[in-house]
Amino acid sequence: MSSSARVAMTVFMAGVTLTGISSKVWADTTYTPPSQDPRVWRPPSFDPQRWDWIQLDTGEWVKGHLKAMQEESVEIDSDHFDVISIDWEDVAFIRTGRTMSVLLDDGSTVLGSLDTEAGKLVIGGGEPVDFERVLGIASASAREFDLWSGDVAVGANFRSGNVDQKEFNATVMLKRRTAANSTRIGYTGNYAQNDGVENANNHRATLSHDYRVSRKWLFRPIQAEFNRDPFQNLDQQWLLGFGAVYSVFDTSKLDWVISAGPGYQRTQFVEVQAGQDRTVSTPAFLVGSTYSQDLTAAVDLDVTYQLVLTNEESGRASHDLYAALDVDLTKRLDFRVATTWSRIENPQPDADGVTPEKDDLRLTVGLSWDI
Repeated sequence: MSSSARVAMTVFMAGVTLTGISSKVWADTTYTPPSQDPRVWRPPSFDPQRWDWIQLDTGEWVKGHLKAMQEESVEIDSDHFDVISIDWEDVAFIRTGRTMSVLLDDGSTVLGSLDTEAGKLVIGGGEPVDFERVLGIASASAREFDLWSGDVAVGANFRSGNVDQKEFNATVMLKRRTAANSTRIGYTGNYAQNDGVENANNHRATLSHDYRVSRKWLFRPIQAEFNRDPFQNLDQQWLLGFGAVYSVFDTSKLDWVISAGPGYQRTQFVEVQAGQDRTVSTPAFLVGSTYSQDLTAAVDLDVTYQLVLTNEESGRASHDLYAALDVDLTKRLDFRVATTWSRIENPQPDADGVTPEKDDLRLTVGLSWDI
């Protein structure tokens, strides 16, 4: 072997040796075997902050405060992700640091903290139950405030110059939820002036209470409503009814329920023609729909509709539609674009024989604050 060949061989062997040492040092300094298989990781049994934990069937974990489980989806409030909804069928493990109220498919309600053993739910250290038996979960806190959620939306429009115009509107929706039932309280109001002349002043308040009977069906023992709109010749209108509620879709992204039932309506008009009764009462039949969908991570759509069938003197049929598109600005504040449509098929003429328009359509822009 020539001297040049011997030098080349020496350099090659040195390179191999250094490469081996470098690989060993790199491996020793960057890889540490896990102390526990990540697939069997569990949240700490002692948690002074009392976090709630949910593991999905994909192995992912979510930490936060469990709000409620209804209509086959569970809501958890995460510090990072805010409130997120998860399909109940995708939950593989759940543990809560607080006492919860759980409604089972036999109608019983069990109180206790939640844990998971062998793929089953353990409530307050009792006998494990299948996840499929759970119809609802809610906080069992002694504080009434913990059972409520909702949002408040306000909007205003001012214009001066050739036309002096002022417009205000407000919408409030509150919801109280337990494992077995839910209560909704709503209000919508609009007020407007044009050149100092009032041209809108309407108010509508609603109340409903639902009790869960099964996974898809709910019983509504009471539905009440008050409506006032002088520009539709309605001084006071009261509606009371009951009925059944059916859940059409109930996923983490889409919620749609429909309702129907009998009722009673009493209407007092602002003015009537001579010889007509100012106050009329009638049996009624109510049909309703509530639709909510997360269009994207930051955009939500809510649509509510109600049809009330009455006698001819009370208007024959009335329609109320409210649709709102919310865009997240912050964790609690949303930008809202909403439309309200009201229609009375047979409006009552006033004392001068002037019949109000059948339709009243309004578009509003404002801000919504999540409670």
